[in-house]
Amino acid sequence: MPTESSTQIYVDTFFARQPIFDAEKRVYGYELLYRNSPLEQSANFTDKDVATLTVISNSLLSPLTGPAQAGKKVFIHFSRMSIISNVHTALDPQATVIEVEPVRELSPEYESALAEAKRQGYSLALNQFIPGKCSRRLVELSDVIFLDTLQLSEEELQRSIAGLKGFNCLLAAKRVEDDAHFQLAKKLGFHLFQGFFFEKPIIVPGRKLPSNRITRLNIYRTLEKNGMDLEELTRNIEADVSISFRLLTFINSLAFGLRYKVDSIKHATRLLGWQQIKNWLWLVVLSDVMPEDKTSELPYLSSIRAKFLERAAANHNVRDFSPDTLFLMGLFSLLEPMLDTPMRELVTSLPLDEEVKAALCGEKNRYSDWLSIARCFESGDWSKLDGLTQALGLDPIVLASSYCEALTWSKSLYEQSSDNAC
Repeated sequence: MPTESSTQIYVDTFFARQPIFDAEKRVYGYELLYRNSPLEQSANFTDKDVATLTVISNSLLSPLTGPAQAGKKVFIHFSRMSIISNVHTALDPQATVIEVEPVRELSPEYESALAEAKRQGYSLALNQFIPGKCSRRLVELSDVIFLDTLQLSEEELQRSIAGLKGFNCLLAAKRVEDDAHFQLAKKLGFHLFQGFFFEKPIIVPGRKLPSNRITRLNIYRTLEKNGMDLEELTRNIEADVSISFRLLTFINSLAFGLRYKVDSIKHATRLLGWQQIKNWLWLVVLSDVMPEDKTSELPYLSSIRAKFLERAAANHNVRDFSPDTLFLMGLFSLLEPMLDTPMRELVTSLPLDEEVKAALCGEKNRYSDWLSIARCFESGDWSKLDGLTQALGLDPIVLASSYCEALTWSKSLYEQSSDNAC
């Protein structure tokens, strides 16, 4: 949960957080798409916004810890004047990638500022390379070069890549929309990949969810029974050694700052309370049922969606939508790509109202607009977000604050549940 002071910094900020993957679908970093008010169409940095960017960039980093997850980057677009004005120096050079637009010629002042940023330890990314339309010197300075794989044909991509041979840079494919697109980009020699391909599963007709995953999902159906029954919940947790271990490790972590050690499941569930233990368990089950070859970004993104929708509803005091229901809808919204199983099959095992199940299956109803709002934040589709916000009578500033709350909460909670996995 963000502190009051940090909330005051970023409540008037809209931003999208888009993952960038390597060839193994591991998260390399995140691109920040920034807008400081519903009326802004692009980044426009002021002194106040530097503090905002600092808060947000800290929230964007991968929640996972350990050597395999070290070195995540945040890609942030800066204008020529903001670089010359040294706005980027407010951010950590080891974690920040300065993203710039292509230009045919570099002015001496701009070139000097970019070179100085490199000397300070910042990486430089060229947002969109087009042969013959970009300064050679800018290419030489770039550590990462993006090519738009939807705008360019395969032949044009091959020519562009050939033109970049000899430059010491990583090639990044933008707008990779599905697995076939991803496989083509890998074949062409790209190192990094950005797009929504990781959310689009390869559905095999007639494929069924393995029985062990159904069993694990069914265990947690007890969480959605009417009324709170901590005694039954405690018994269910105690019957699972892995979850018991992770729960005790989680609650005894520094995140809680307890002055004493919790050594029983019953004590842990009472301390956390019904709602928080439910949320934690749903994150655990999503991580457990997902195949090992899937990117860890999927359950993490699910948790952000879940908390964002819950906080957005609670912060607006909406009467027609339960925050708990919206939490579960967001949490389960990426089950299809996580399990490569049709959503219509999956919803039969989920403890949800029929209207929520229909929204998850792509049907248009009063719940589907809430899912669309979450997707707008992820993709940076500000114009669509503005329309939905107005149609639902929501406050854009409250929505932005709720999204920041969700990022902070998910990073803290998911970090513990993943790091302490058996």
